[in-house]
Amino acid sequence: MNKIPLVLAGAAAAVVTVAIKAPQPEPGLPEGPAGAPLRTAADVVAACRASGAVGWDLVNKATSLVHRMYTHYSCWHLWLSPQASLEAGHGHSGQYNIVLGQILEQLGFQVRPVHAARVRLEHHPWYHTGHSWLRVTYDGKELDVCASRPGNTAGNVAFVPVTEVLDRTRLNSIDTTFALAPIVVASVWKSWLTGSDIQSWMYRPFGRSA
Repeated sequence: MNKIPLVLAGAAAAVVTVAIKAPQPEPGLPEGPAGAPLRTAADVVAACRASGAVGWDLVNKATSLVHRMYTHYSCWHLWLSPQASLEAGHGHSGQYNIVLGQILEQLGFQVRPVHAARVRLEHHPWYHTGHSWLRVTYDGKELDVCASRPGNTAGNVAFVPVTEVLDRTRLNSIDTTFALAPIVVASVWKSWLTGSDIQSWMYRPFGRSA
């Protein structure tokens, strides 16, 4: 009897169960200029334009608002698009920084998403040391921009790349997601089966160290 279909069906069921039981949306809903909560990327763009900020101050305003839109760092929601991640309030660097880049482009900035296979970023396990962020150009200067921490500003981010910094492309984004997905699924199931907490490298309050 060919056991391969049964194995594949079991693996698919394990993945689907992890996805179904992922935490529900919990957006940060920071207050906008008229007192209404910000819910979408378009809301953030409008709030930035209404702020009157320009140049790097405008970049920092957008970065801060995107950070405040998130309540949880999450690798448990790998399937969400960057904008859906923003609206749900949980995501990883390939989601929150990419939607920040989309917002900054709408505000007129030149944005280059980048990625490093390893960065020095607090206490993450060896299989989760990659990071994606932005390099933003304004007035002839290119600076690192990242929404991961509340105190981050253009050129002042809470990590140091220790491997080559590469442009982030659709291909390496997909590769990273597919490489991380089985580790996430295995980690969630291990937590369920042992009765332990979900590991903080995978899901934790946004802006908090792993």
